[in-house]
Amino acid sequence: MSLSVNQLLKNIRDNKEIEVYLPQYMNYSLSAYYRYSFVDLTMKYVMLYEVISEKHNKQIDQVEDILKQVNQLVKETMLDGFDESTRVTKVEEIDAVRQEIMSRMKSITAYADIMQLYEYVLNRIEDKYADEIEEFDVDVFTGEIINYIFSNNDNVIINTKVQEIIGQLPVRMTKTKYYDLLKDSISIYKGSERSSVDGYLYMIKSATTLERPKEMKKQFPELYKAVTQIESADFKNLSKPEFYRLNGMVQDRAIDLLEISDLYMQLQEIVNCLYAYNLTVGYQNAEMKEETLCKELVAHVNACFLEGAEKELEEKEMDKLSKLEGAMESSMQEIALLEGGYEDVMTMSGKKLKSLMLDTQGACVTTCMKLLGNSMFIDLNAKVSTKLADDAYIEKVTTTLFKNLAKMFDKVPQCVVRAVMASTLNKMPVFFNNSDEISEYVANSLNQCKDEAEKNACYSIIKDIMSEE
Repeated sequence: MSLSVNQLLKNIRDNKEIEVYLPQYMNYSLSAYYRYSFVDLTMKYVMLYEVISEKHNKQIDQVEDILKQVNQLVKETMLDGFDESTRVTKVEEIDAVRQEIMSRMKSITAYADIMQLYEYVLNRIEDKYADEIEEFDVDVFTGEIINYIFSNNDNVIINTKVQEIIGQLPVRMTKTKYYDLLKDSISIYKGSERSSVDGYLYMIKSATTLERPKEMKKQFPELYKAVTQIESADFKNLSKPEFYRLNGMVQDRAIDLLEISDLYMQLQEIVNCLYAYNLTVGYQNAEMKEETLCKELVAHVNACFLEGAEKELEEKEMDKLSKLEGAMESSMQEIALLEGGYEDVMTMSGKKLKSLMLDTQGACVTTCMKLLGNSMFIDLNAKVSTKLADDAYIEKVTTTLFKNLAKMFDKVPQCVVRAVMASTLNKMPVFFNNSDEISEYVANSLNQCKDEAEKNACYSIIKDIMSEE
């Protein structure tokens, strides 16, 4: 098919018989997405079943309702037979499940940001409860850090190391200085598209834990309860038992969040494939040689799921799975070739889709490209804005961010304020002009920190970072 696709794309680029070749491009694309989504779903469905049936993940109960819906939709849309009259309804149901997974993942991300912030806080006070604290020479250590940062001549690597170290050093700067640095980092985006500013602000708000979805309490009440306990702690006066209790809670919840996240990511991949399958089924223009094998596997796994996912898959089922690996590779190559010509096709012939009654197929191709692309949580309904971030927009978003940060800083202890600053400083573009400024910042951060436990924690963490190189 590769030569045919190349010739097909050449004909479209040459504006040759568009009424013939544009429909062929759409059919080729939809057939390729049909095959890829079917094979990929089959393989991922089997892998998810193994995780569930063998109890590899302790958080299975957190996804039971979504898993039940996915299994039912697989049965209705893939196994009970294709029905064009219900396609729209079923796609809407799949989309609703996808939206719910995305909503829960936003809450999971928010909880993970909170746990990461308080892990930083607890790390800085842990040595208060140690029998002895290791001493170190600030000047010598500063020299080691500078040598580590500049051990490579690549500016990208240097900047990454600077950000990494900045995020672990004691924060001893005024809020005014912090706000100035943050304002400067946002101002860099002036004149760029607003979406770029919004993306940067989302990263900053996540690092500060300001990004907290309204649904997070309802979706994960036990995690919310843990966060409430952690955030209400008196970190300045923690007893040793209380410290270890909170530290254990943060570590345990972080592990829980990783496991929950893994399950939802697996489910989202399956839902994306199921979505693409339901958009393309019926449009495919060629027989798919792996179809029978895929249907057998999906049917068997689906039946096992509906029976409670108690039994392990037999070896013969796993042997079937191995036969699909080559199909995935060839399918990916086919899609890469078709997607490589997508921009040209849409730019040169996109306006003719409606007149050729291909607007539905064109929309399906565009949606499948998103669903099966690199971003599994992409918002399918997001409107692309080309508006630029002018002075007024930069001022507006900066003022709003600072207002929310000020409210937060008024409510939390100083150790949390410093954790927030550290968490965002290492997300900002590097604000140093040369190695002397970096060296001065490192030495000042360490010398101005009078809390020996915090200073030693930073020393240990940075030592570990540098030893990994």
